[in-house]
Amino acid sequence: MPIYEYRCQSCSRKFSVFFRSFSETGDPSCSHCGSENPTRIISQVAVITSWNDFMGNLPSWETMTDFDEDDPRSVADALRTMKDRTGQDIGPEGEEFLARMDTGEMLNDTDSLGF
Repeated sequence: MPIYEYRCQSCSRKFSVFFRSFSETGDPSCSHCGSENPTRIISQVAVITSWNDFMGNLPSWETMTDFDEDDPRSVADALRTMKDRTGQDIGPEGEEFLARMDTGEMLNDTDSLGF
């Protein structure tokens, strides 16, 4: 019984579809906007590791000698590094957040982000 993930070409949202059998799979419509134009994407997989292994893969403060918490570009770089190392998808809102910080805009609260 497969569960496939799709990204809608119209609204850019991600959604999942459960099929009762492999022979039943077809072309789904977007569960958010109803568009008939989704693209199948590779689902994110989870790898179970210990807390120590997870923490060991993050940068240490000693290696972050160029990190400046008062510089939005530096904060964006650090967040992007953590995103890449954890493999998390931060979505379009998170990418917009990083892009705004890359321009030098310091964002102090999430109210200005619209979510």
